[in-house]
Amino acid sequence: MNASRYIYVRENGIEWNSPSMQPAKGTCCGQSCTELAVMDNITVLYFDDINFDDVRNDTRCCNTCMTFCCGGRGEQVQIESTFCFSCCIRGRDNRTCIPVCCPDLCCPCIVKSELWVEDAPAAVKIIRDARDDAKRRLGLDD
Repeated sequence: MNASRYIYVRENGIEWNSPSMQPAKGTCCGQSCTELAVMDNITVLYFDDINFDDVRNDTRCCNTCMTFCCGGRGEQVQIESTFCFSCCIRGRDNRTCIPVCCPDLCCPCIVKSELWVEDAPAAVKIIRDARDDAKRRLGLDD
């Protein structure tokens, strides 16, 4: 499954694949009881998107120890758009205002993206620099 995982930082956006496992096709109700298949989940987010305001390192505390004990996917980079002094996050509908303290499970309409990388601080810097450069070229400087 890791062979299908990638992140491309392009001149006008970022593209990544976060694959997941699903049962393969089979004879038991249309799926296999013993085999799994990889299902790609490709996302493209453009730098001028309203939901691309904040890029931050959101890696859990003691990530190395926690990964050793409990497993993990690497370090986490979070892309989201907050407002109201960073107390609210955007929803899928532009009129939706969700408090940042609400968990994803309670509010599935939250618009944020999670990237799993080996070095989150370096990834955040690369993504921010590419975003700022693209906004400068497009004349969208803040």
